[in-house]
Amino acid sequence: MHAVVNHLRFRDDVDPSVFAGMAEVVPQMQAIDGFGGIHVIQTAANEVTLVILADTAETLNRLASEVGGPWMVANLVPLLAGPPDRQLGPVLASA
Repeated sequence: MHAVVNHLRFRDDVDPSVFAGMAEVVPQMQAIDGFGGIHVIQTAANEVTLVILADTAETLNRLASEVGGPWMVANLVPLLAGPPDRQLGPVLASA
């Protein structure tokens, strides 16, 4: 199992409705073999962390290039204070 963590810092306070559009993206992610799940966590008034799980790093990169990246560019990037901080690696423990 691998995970990618995207820390997003917005210019203004996060409007949760921005993430309502993910309803169209999740089925596309689920259609990719190895997708394990996605979590959207608001960590501050103007910050969100995305945690995406998949079987392999390759699957995570495929999810980003084919589904997540285009959706983020269209819906989130214009609202961000800077580029996302993206970290990817193997999951060492989970419960």
